[in-house]
Amino acid sequence: MTACGPSGPATLEFVDITPAQPRIGEITTIKFKATDYRGEPQAGTTVKFHLLADKPGVTLTPATGTTEKGTGEVSVQLITSARVTSVTIVADAGGKLAYSPPLSFAGSVPNGRQFTFQCGPFGGPGSGGVHAIHVFDESRNMIAGSRVFCTAHVGDRNSDGVPDALVSFIAEAGTIGPTATSMADVLGNATVLYKSSLPMPRETDPSVFSWNPVKGDRQTGEYVAPLWMHPYEWLANPIASLGQPATLQEPRRKDPVRKSVPQPTNNPRDNLVTMIAVTSGEEGFTDVNNNGKYDDGEPFDDLTEPFVDSNDDGTWDAEEKFVDVNGNGVWDGRNGQWDSNALIWVEERITWTGTPATEDMQDTVAPVFRAVGFVPDTGCAPSTLHPCIPMLGGVSASFVMSDPWFNGIAQNGESDGCEMSSPDDKPPVVASPRKANAGRMFTYPSVTGFTVNVKDARDPNAPPLSQVPVRAPPIHWSTPLTCSFTSSPEQGFVTVIALDTVEGYVE
Repeated sequence: MTACGPSGPATLEFVDITPAQPRIGEITTIKFKATDYRGEPQAGTTVKFHLLADKPGVTLTPATGTTEKGTGEVSVQLITSARVTSVTIVADAGGKLAYSPPLSFAGSVPNGRQFTFQCGPFGGPGSGGVHAIHVFDESRNMIAGSRVFCTAHVGDRNSDGVPDALVSFIAEAGTIGPTATSMADVLGNATVLYKSSLPMPRETDPSVFSWNPVKGDRQTGEYVAPLWMHPYEWLANPIASLGQPATLQEPRRKDPVRKSVPQPTNNPRDNLVTMIAVTSGEEGFTDVNNNGKYDDGEPFDDLTEPFVDSNDDGTWDAEEKFVDVNGNGVWDGRNGQWDSNALIWVEERITWTGTPATEDMQDTVAPVFRAVGFVPDTGCAPSTLHPCIPMLGGVSASFVMSDPWFNGIAQNGESDGCEMSSPDDKPPVVASPRKANAGRMFTYPSVTGFTVNVKDARDPNAPPLSQVPVRAPPIHWSTPLTCSFTSSPEQGFVTVIALDTVEGYVE
């Protein structure tokens, strides 16, 4: 008696892949199914497996399998240890072929160079754009609850998002909720809600900006202030010294409201809040030979233990929060070697801004508001202290301002800005644009400038120009200058600041 195996299947087809989103280094199972001429599962069929195109670092096992009784299914396992664009598996049952869809592989672990952390969702989650929230009233009292969503994006060395990564967050000031840990979604985004609350930001001493910060075994090499603060334009007394060459000396002023002894010195970084995001992964490196793994001698990013740099000096100092990775009870700098399994981390910074008080507005030594001037000044006014607008003409009014710490005031609303308005029904002049410097602000230099054009309200076309009466002498006009700012993009309140009364004459 001769035993005969089953003949070749009528059909051989791909079934599925497990997991659906395979990663480098993980075992991926690819399943196929054989059916006979009746459409029933065919057991005992020998199936051979191979790659449609050879790929270095990709292993298939076993090379041959047998379909199962009852299901007609057969599986092969794939492991890839290198960077590959895509892999297609071919199943061969006696010349009957079936193909898997092209498989792509995400990295097995998050990579330090692909780990970002930013606040604000203007271009999608984690796109950044929000650098300031308004927190202090004119008495320097903290208004808790100004909030913004912040997102850490976790990516692998191939720039693919890593889902399900656990990310922890630590902040110098304020709180991150509802928890300090978030799991990345399918795109690799871990989003948390940051809001103002105790503890307060750490007050700092004025510093000097350098384009070449120290980077060593215990220094991160970060700038003393983020570039969106324009530290390369710093002047010690920026509004009083407006127009002078930058000295890179951080702005500073004695606080006229807080009367403690010694009198506190305000500077922009007093309210610059540092936050960090931390996750497990590999330190970034440059894959010089493109073999998908780190080799000795390749450049890499040697990270210190994660810490919250509250005073912005680029290294850990006493009382600053840190993560003790090795449990030795002290903060450690770089270890001089590439780590495939480490705590990788990234920093984000955001400012808390405040409302100027009357004492700030009246400060003549280190002012926070200044009318730069009117252009042109025709000299037709009875007083040279005020501009005169010629008949049917106009002048350009420019102003600069900052908050009590020499930061631009948080501007998170589409209609935020400064405007001139008149209580009269028929004012002799009109301002254009309606709001100067309107919209959201994406950078926060120490001095924010805005310009309003003030022109004769009369229409030259009604009546004809020849019939427009000449005002002799020129009449006086006066209009208040006010600004409105939204504290934060999430349920933010609006702060209205009355700056000054602008006045002049019009012919």
